[in-house]
Amino acid sequence: MKELWSAFGWVIPILIVVTISLIFAVSFWKKRRGKGRWMNLLPVLFTFISIGGICLITLTPVSSGNVADGSVNFDPFSNLKLNLIYRNHLDVPIRNLLANILLFIPFTFFLAWWMRHSKQLILMVTFLGSMFSSGIEFAQFYLPLGRATDIDDWIMNTLGSCIGGLIFVVVRFIYTLLKINKKLN
Repeated sequence: MKELWSAFGWVIPILIVVTISLIFAVSFWKKRRGKGRWMNLLPVLFTFISIGGICLITLTPVSSGNVADGSVNFDPFSNLKLNLIYRNHLDVPIRNLLANILLFIPFTFFLAWWMRHSKQLILMVTFLGSMFSSGIEFAQFYLPLGRATDIDDWIMNTLGSCIGGLIFVVVRFIYTLLKINKKLN
């Protein structure tokens, strides 16, 4: 966890400042436009904030000697297998997998909230998350960022996208039940 914080800790203050700025801008906009549009604007704002956070984390250049420029892995789960076999600790590969899954959950949760009236919502947000992850992996391959292009990252990001969509559906279902229960009482 210390390694993650030292690598990406600088992103948190930027996201906080951007989020607070956007909330102030939206609250100002809300006072002028009314409540109906405010609730429709929130998922859009949070989707774009999460896109910015993902881009900051995945597309910033790395100057450490851990990853060779242009390193590519198209063999699914090969890095995980190597880490499990040749590492004394399981925490590094598990953290890597969990970080890639957790990275896309907020993005697709807010995207699902934004697209909440669409049919096949989970399939759509999973597909869009997968395409966004593919774009990130292509950018990491073609841009001189010092980052590795790894199919495992794409698989875990896509899984995180599916989980984010599922979480939204569950939260929406619970919200609907609570709303119905409140009307009955």
